[in-house]
Amino acid sequence: MPVEATLLAWIGNRGRRCSVGEVAAGTGLSLQEVEPGLLALVADVSGRLQVAEDGTLLFVFPPALRMRLLALSGRRRLQARLQAALRLAARLIRLSFGLVLLLVTTLVVLILSVLLIVRLFTSDDGDDAGLALLQGLAQVPLSILDLLVSGIRAPARQGSASVTPQQLWSLLWDLPGEGADPASLGFLSAVFSILFGDGDPNARFEPQRWRRIGAFLRQRGGVVIAEDLAPLLDLPDCPSDPDRRRDLADAAMLPVLLRFDGRPEVSEDGDLIYGFPSLPARAAGVDGPVPPLRERAFRFSRAGAGQRLAYGLTAGALLVLAPWLLAITPAWLPPVAWLARFAIGYALLLLLLPLARLPLQHWRNRAIAARNRRRQAWAQAARNADPQLKRRRAAARRLGATEAGRPAPRVVYDSGRDLLVQSIDDLDAGPRPTA
Repeated sequence: MPVEATLLAWIGNRGRRCSVGEVAAGTGLSLQEVEPGLLALVADVSGRLQVAEDGTLLFVFPPALRMRLLALSGRRRLQARLQAALRLAARLIRLSFGLVLLLVTTLVVLILSVLLIVRLFTSDDGDDAGLALLQGLAQVPLSILDLLVSGIRAPARQGSASVTPQQLWSLLWDLPGEGADPASLGFLSAVFSILFGDGDPNARFEPQRWRRIGAFLRQRGGVVIAEDLAPLLDLPDCPSDPDRRRDLADAAMLPVLLRFDGRPEVSEDGDLIYGFPSLPARAAGVDGPVPPLRERAFRFSRAGAGQRLAYGLTAGALLVLAPWLLAITPAWLPPVAWLARFAIGYALLLLLLPLARLPLQHWRNRAIAARNRRRQAWAQAARNADPQLKRRRAAARRLGATEAGRPAPRVVYDSGRDLLVQSIDDLDAGPRPTA
């Protein structure tokens, strides 16, 4: 997600005053990404800048920020329309595989039925066999339709005596979250889901990781030890030696320090403690390691059992009927032969591609499970703290409580007010309290 979109999602529509550290901790973006993004937004919407006593720069945004940006910028309006068009195109592509399957199956069944009827009337000795073939052929679309409708018969029986038009629409067209049921998945979308899967379930894993890290740092007053943060990081297998664990966790802190402008400090006992003065701290009264971050395993498909069975029956019927159609197609009907060959290739794709995905899915899930086990092992080791770890954790807690207990600095400058008026107000406020 672009930086501006992430900032807009975090700031929201109600207006907000925030610092660079607050936004970095809330969004998971680095401080180097957040500050220029906030400056650009303030300039675009004529927001305000404030400066606190300690030099912290605060950004004040008006309500309805996204609407203001769209109203002021034709480029952003064009981007919004382009994104809507891309979402529509993505949906059409997703539905096209199911549409092609239904269309090709319908054409094959209809053309094969016509050719069989023609043969039935032109043949004297194949009446009974031709009728039996036609009857069996007619059962194919009826069986597929019965499998699809069976998924909505149960709620229809419970509520009303018939299936409503809305249920029939959702039967084919609904994408996840677009129907009455948030988990709804129409058959056309189910074809794409079975064929290609549902995408990476951990596509937003890295932003989630950095948001969790930022929230954890704020809860600990901006001061932590590496072992408590280890369950959120990608570390090798957790060793049994405490000194080795400490060295591995300390080595993994460099990306966190760079992202949130952290500083390693040395406690009175010579232990490494990491402070993040750029992040606003808050005391949470909790101690110990952060809960481990878990990745979600890949699912084969979100399609239901009835949809999978209908998918398999449709693809299998197409693979059986298309060669039959090719065999009885007259030489003077080349388009029908082309349709039959395309149907054979498409049916093979529908059947073989999901089978080919199974080994890849198994391999991916094994790697995900191994990473989850490693994070769980680091969390367990941090919970079973030895005396040295407890000592370092106590030192970090004391320093974090000091940082979180400081009062919020007073605003000494506001770009939305005249500088002379602010100076007079400062004089009227009296002398500043001494620490």
